[in-house]
Amino acid sequence: MDIRFEGGAGKAFTKMISSAAGAGDSLIDEKEVSYELAKAGFSEVKVNQKKNGAVAISMTDKKQSSYIFTSEIVKSEKGSLKAAITRKSLEDFYAASDEQTRMILDLFLAPVFNNEEMTEEEYLEMVGAFYGQDASKEVAESLVTLNLISKDGSKESLKFPLTQVFCGLF
Repeated sequence: MDIRFEGGAGKAFTKMISSAAGAGDSLIDEKEVSYELAKAGFSEVKVNQKKNGAVAISMTDKKQSSYIFTSEIVKSEKGSLKAAITRKSLEDFYAASDEQTRMILDLFLAPVFNNEEMTEEEYLEMVGAFYGQDASKEVAESLVTLNLISKDGSKESLKFPLTQVFCGLF
């Protein structure tokens, strides 16, 4: 399976993530991310960080043995890819993720990764109290998009508000 991640953060979270990751003016440490992903079972890892803080990562999981599959966030059934985003699959993904991924996810104070239950409103209030209203607004406006393309060329595209993902509301 070929995987491509594209994403970024607004100014408030870019500053927070780069400070926590020790990446200076960068959002991430490209070499460290490449190393951790290779260690997690991905091959052909390429990490590209753009000047605006956006990050593009491409990699391959030939054996479908990475935490993307072991957590069952994505399942392969008869050559077709299916998303299985659940509270449990998110918890399993977090538990199996590399240290740097967990560190970045921890910055978001996501209840789903801490075995807590919260409404989206409660979560945004907590983020605002901890990081400020700019950060809370960035999270409130963020979406997670999954585009799955199976071997036969069939496509599935799913969009979730980031608050829904971080609160495990499915």
